[in-house]
Amino acid sequence: MVMALTGEVSVLHERLDTIERLLEVKGILSATEIEAYEPDAKVTKERELWRAEYIARVLRVVQEELETLNQS
Repeated sequence: MVMALTGEVSVLHERLDTIERLLEVKGILSATEIEAYEPDAKVTKERELWRAEYIARVLRVVQEELETLNQS
């Protein structure tokens, strides 16, 4: 599970790096602007919800295994 997530993070990192570089080359956004971005309350709440749902999906397998062990 950890290796699968590590692979996914690696791919996401490369894609995000590509997007940031293209935005800067095209003069749309600079790396400084991206780093300085502060999400508002709505964005923060949406991100927190996504994160909670994502973590629940990732840990679902672990939860299911624990439930199976507890039933034994």
